Amino acid sequence: MKLEWKQIIPAVLIGCLLGLWAGAWLPTASLRRLRCGGPQTQRLLSSFNQELQLDARQQEAVKAVLESYREKTKSLHRDTAARFLEIRASMRGDVERLLTPEQRKKFQDMQARWDAQHKNWKEASPYH
Repeated sequence: MKLEWKQIIPAVLIGCLLGLWAGAWLPTASLRRLRCGGPQTQRLLSSFNQELQLDARQQEAVKAVLESYREKTKSLHRDTAARFLEIRASMRGDVERLLTPEQRKKFQDMQARWDAQHKNWKEASPYH
């Protein structure tokens, strides 16, 4: 069966539209799941229970273990994020010193876009 361009073009367009939709939807769905998926402890416990078929006693014990480590992991994430911001600021300063005034302005615009994007991710994070 020979396909004509009139058949191929709509298929390609539909594929492109589906790709664009998935590219726009998947990141927001991931953020929504992260933000609205409930406490991480409950999600982990559900996964463990599904895979391991924990009895009620085990569920309570595992939940206690997960909750006992929750603050430690949040603290580690905050510390790591703070260190990352320090390193990023230093890197940006080093790069900026190498640029012309025109390039510096464009670089500052780029940084503003990156910072806005980072703010969106940070607001969706359960760790902030």
